[in-house]
Parts: sequence; C-alpha cells; structure tokens
Amino acid sequence: MKYAIISKEDEDCKLIASKIKNILSFDYDEENPELVITVGGDGTTLQAIHKYDDKLENIYFIAYNAGHLGFFSSFNINEFDEFISFVNKKNFTYDNLNLIEYSINTLSGENVCGYALNEVTILNPRRTLILDVYINNMHFEHYRGTGMCLSTPTGSTGYNKSLHGAVIKPSLEVYQMTEIASINSNLYHTLSSPLILGKEDVCCLSSEWNNEIWITADSKSLSFKDFKSINLKLSNKKARLINRGIQYLERVKKNFI
Repeated sequence: MKYAIISKEDEDCKLIASKIKNILSFDYDEENPELVITVGGDGTTLQAIHKYDDKLENIYFIAYNAGHLGFFSSFNINEFDEFISFVNKKNFTYDNLNLIEYSINTLSGENVCGYALNEVTILNPRRTLILDVYINNMHFEHYRGTGMCLSTPTGSTGYNKSLHGAVIKPSLEVYQMTEIASINSNLYHTLSSPLILGKEDVCCLSSEWNNEIWITADSKSLSFKDFKSINLKLSNKKARLINRGIQYLERVKKNFI
C-alpha cells in the first residue's frame, strides 16, 4: 500500500509524523497515495482532502488527532500503538463524506469553481448583504443580512451548528442552507430557518445591489468586488474517511454532549 502523511506545522505533530513514517513498512508516495494519514486537528484533515480532491476515489483518509476537537479523528494522541496496529491490519471501515461543489460568476465574466467538505459561506461583514435566492431556477426569497452558510452533513457540526442549523448524519445525501444574522421586520422577511436540500437541488445566490462579497470554502477565503452569483449543489465527489467502527452519533455525543 502506498501512503502519504499530511501534518500540522508544529514540532509535536512533525515528530509524530516522522515516527509514523519510520515505523510503517508501506511505500511512501505523496503523488499517488492510497492512504493519507493526517496528524493534527480537523483543519489538517480538511487540508489533506483539498490537496487530493482530484484523486478522492482512489484514497482513504485516516486522522490521528494531535490537535484540539478532532471530530474527524478515530485515534487521539495517547493511542499511538493502537493506531499503528490498526493501520497495519489494512482492514478499514469508512464513511463516505459528501462534498459541496460551487461555481462563482462575476460581472467581468470570471468563473471560479471548487469544492468544500464542510461548508461554503457567502458574507459581507461591512454592510447589509442583499441576495436573491433561487432553488432549481425558482425565486425562493429576497435575503438581507450578513450572509448564508451552505453546509454538508459533515459540516453540519461546524459553523452551521453555531448558527443553530440541523446536525445531519453523513450517510444522508443532502445539504442545508442556514442564514447568518438575517434582517426580519415589517418590511423584510426571510425563511429564518435552516433549509434542507436534496442532491437534485441546485441553489443559486445572486446579487445586483452590493457586489463586494467574501466567500469561504472550508478554510479557503475569496473576495470579489464584482460578484454576480454563485451556484451550489451536492457533488458526486466523496471523501472516504476511515472510522475505526465508531458510529457517527457516538462522535456527536463524545464531542458535544
């Protein structure tokens, strides 16, 4: 088996990564790995999945938590020997994690495409963001507020949860749109609740009023002064995250309850 290691850039994580590399007898191959080991926190796992997002169908990911929350991780920093033994057995069970794909269009004709494992946010922290929301080409609502968060089931326990969005099992092929500080009054009305969308649903957010917008895709941040619209849907791409047999609801309970 060919493998690679993606490590957080601190001395402790680098030391653990070096120790793993010295012990495992697999072939080390950063170009075409079959297994990617991440050493760090959830941000390191996201970094690894984005690095190999063009090869996801050929790769398994496994997270060794040497960071903080470690929601993606099956092993913590005190389980090094168990981790090595587990990897050497190569008898993996895994979760298929859906990604969101997005396509950003600008007034100048630029088109920027990409993927997110957790969420895509559309924000204007400087002034009220005005968006027309279309779902499957149907005008759904006229939004005013700080922004929108479009999250996968995997990302439902991240920023989406802090916005009081629903927590969704990753086995469900859905995504959700959650408002960020919407304005609701006698003049302006929005749904004001998270909206669960299916794999067949395409969401379009467009603006003709304030064209300066910030868009994040997981840890990636983009800014546009001539924003026109963004289209989002659940991608056919999936990331295979090894789970050590730990069920999703066990992870939720362990990390939040």
